[in-house]
Amino acid sequence: MSKTNSNARVALVTGCSAGGIGHFLALELAANGCRVYAAVRNTSKAASLAEAGIAVVELDVTCDDSVQSAIQKIIDEADRIDILVNNAGLMCTGPVTDTDLKLAQTAFNTNVLGIARVCQAVAPHMIRQHSGLIVNVGSVSGYAATPWVGFYGATKAAVHTLSDAMRVELAPFNVKVVVVAPGAIRSNLATHHQVVLDENSFFMPALPAIRDRAVFSQTGNSTPTDKFAKVVVAQLLTSSPAAYITYGNHSKTTWLLYYAPPFVKDWLYSRRFGAISYKDRPNI
Repeated sequence: MSKTNSNARVALVTGCSAGGIGHFLALELAANGCRVYAAVRNTSKAASLAEAGIAVVELDVTCDDSVQSAIQKIIDEADRIDILVNNAGLMCTGPVTDTDLKLAQTAFNTNVLGIARVCQAVAPHMIRQHSGLIVNVGSVSGYAATPWVGFYGATKAAVHTLSDAMRVELAPFNVKVVVVAPGAIRSNLATHHQVVLDENSFFMPALPAIRDRAVFSQTGNSTPTDKFAKVVVAQLLTSSPAAYITYGNHSKTTWLLYYAPPFVKDWLYSRRFGAISYKDRPNI
């Protein structure tokens, strides 16, 4: 594309593999007149977006060189980036005391430092143009942690915290920062995620409950991803989007539980997510 043939806002969305939240956010932004760049580690996983006329760019949020190369490509082609949606992320499920810390490090490098990496590459361009919108996809798990996703919830709570700081830091440059906190949204987040425990783990009796928690957002009455994208993008494209956009099944309940006394949350979550199924295990 020529850098002079469009006055549309330029949007970059990370984590755009087919079927995921980023995929549908990219489509919805394009439907609302934005010039969208859909970023993925493996561009073949965004073939349908390319077919829809959306530019697909290779970007691995865990790699400095990949991030810098992708951002420079977009700047060279479009001159600017008006909207950044940091959506790339991955799950990390299991008891905190049993989870391989290498998996936890990967989750933090992707979900937290990945966002920081892309923000550090994009923010200078937004500051120079004195305008921009940074959207960081957090989670209702960042409001109220549940059993079996402690590390994942910690990454999302960190996203919320970093966003709160950036919102104030970047405001003088007319760069807005918004957190999108999805509830249970039907997507591909848990598609390739497998929970494995050591056969001697004290938590082995809870393994079915742990595996159920890994796919909890994909079961029951989870919100369709295209509906989620329509609601969220409509709010993002207003002149003054809210600092937090929380939407999706279970989102209001989880948000309210953030303010509940710990003993209430502990009682509810231990029963809902099977954290009492192993307490009477013999021979411990």
